[in-house]
Amino acid sequence: MKPYYAIPLTALLVTASVSPVVAYAATPTKVETKKPLSEKALAKKKLAIAKLATSLIGTPYKEGGTTTKGFDASGFTQYVYQKSGLMLERTVAKQALMPLKTVKLKKAMPGDLLFVQAKKAKTPNFVGIYTSKNTFVAVTTKKVEAQDLTWSYYTKQDILIKSYQ
Repeated sequence: MKPYYAIPLTALLVTASVSPVVAYAATPTKVETKKPLSEKALAKKKLAIAKLATSLIGTPYKEGGTTTKGFDASGFTQYVYQKSGLMLERTVAKQALMPLKTVKLKKAMPGDLLFVQAKKAKTPNFVGIYTSKNTFVAVTTKKVEAQDLTWSYYTKQDILIKSYQ
């Protein structure tokens, strides 16, 4: 008698666990879209990004780090942008490929992303946050530091600025 009840009970349990999933998946969902920020609101947000980035100077470097206990380059930019309500991808390469507006260095605004790419490299290998004329904040191999674009190392690299619109 036990084998007779085991088969229908098993079939009933499998059917009960599958049915709600199928019914839920077939239910249409509403997609929420956000309105773009006004130019003034975006400029204010970018200033807040630059200010937050600067306030984190001295935070230690940590490979793969994404918190104030330690950052790597892209973990730092992702953290700062996320705290400001803007989302970034996790790696330098993916952040560089995001559909953000590319601007010339002369037009860069505090809070823009600044990518550094070796002359012969295919993708950027470093990212930071532009803060003011010829300066940006980024994670070095030791800690978060202010960097000067007039330093000879940076003058030999390609600099790419990406800006939220």
